[in-house]
Amino acid sequence: MPELPEVETVVRGLSRHIVGQKINHVEIKNARSFLWSTKVKPTAVLGHTVKSVSRRGKGIIINLSKDYSLLIHLKMTGQLIYIPSLRGGKPTKQSRLPRYARNDKGRLNFGHPDKNFEEEMPSKHTRVWLELSKGTLYFNDQRKFGWVKVTATKDIPQDKFIKTLGIEPFDKKFTSAFLWDAIQHRPRSNIKAVISDQKVVAGLGNIYSDEALFYSHLRPTRLGKTITKPETTKLHSAIQKVLRLGIKHSGTSIANYKDAEGLPGNMQKYLAVYDRKGLPCHGTCKGKVEKIRLNGRGTHFCPACQE
Repeated sequence: MPELPEVETVVRGLSRHIVGQKINHVEIKNARSFLWSTKVKPTAVLGHTVKSVSRRGKGIIINLSKDYSLLIHLKMTGQLIYIPSLRGGKPTKQSRLPRYARNDKGRLNFGHPDKNFEEEMPSKHTRVWLELSKGTLYFNDQRKFGWVKVTATKDIPQDKFIKTLGIEPFDKKFTSAFLWDAIQHRPRSNIKAVISDQKVVAGLGNIYSDEALFYSHLRPTRLGKTITKPETTKLHSAIQKVLRLGIKHSGTSIANYKDAEGLPGNMQKYLAVYDRKGLPCHGTCKGKVEKIRLNGRGTHFCPACQE
């Protein structure tokens, strides 16, 4: 599942292509993938213009005119594929596309690319699509865990998904004192479980929690009650450090993530421990990275550097 740097990269790229466009038609191929409340019907978005694209945790928010918004969560296999068009709805010619898109039949992929990315759209995995004034945005999801939800913008803070999210890692309120308090409330939980809990810190997942714990020299299995205040301060700084690095390098492409322009992220070149089992530690200890199963996820750390 994409984490904060990957979702932020998608948001920034998507903003460059769909802001200012009007939604002319919504096609729903799978009812489970398109959600709405009894107060807001799917047709509510028709004729509205995309004002901005933002992020909350691992969720994408497309803000529309007239106080409506679309919430999107890609989950494990979600894709957003944008295909620009010319007048009359004809696909844009390859020569008019940026160089990065010319080999992909005009598609601009956001999220999880697979063979479906090369197929004609809509494909068998297309669940919802939006016909915009200058192109079409397709939501594909092989496993049907992701979703697109239409809601009134004013109701976003109370949305079932949004209201469960914890603090954003770059929010001014996310301080070492806040993190210390959160850890103290989970004395019997391992530190990785605490910081990767979306109710505590929004957007921090498996990859970047491993990286943050490496830079703060904390072993993922350490219980909350054993973490000191100085260690918490280091962990707070490490969390922000690795997330900024992830955004700078357009996210991590370990398996199936690509950035907004359909290109793989580069953060994997800068990972210290994640997906580096058996490789030399990036620190000075000359140890090797180990991998264990923790909280149901593969977890990487250096047994010499992280105590």
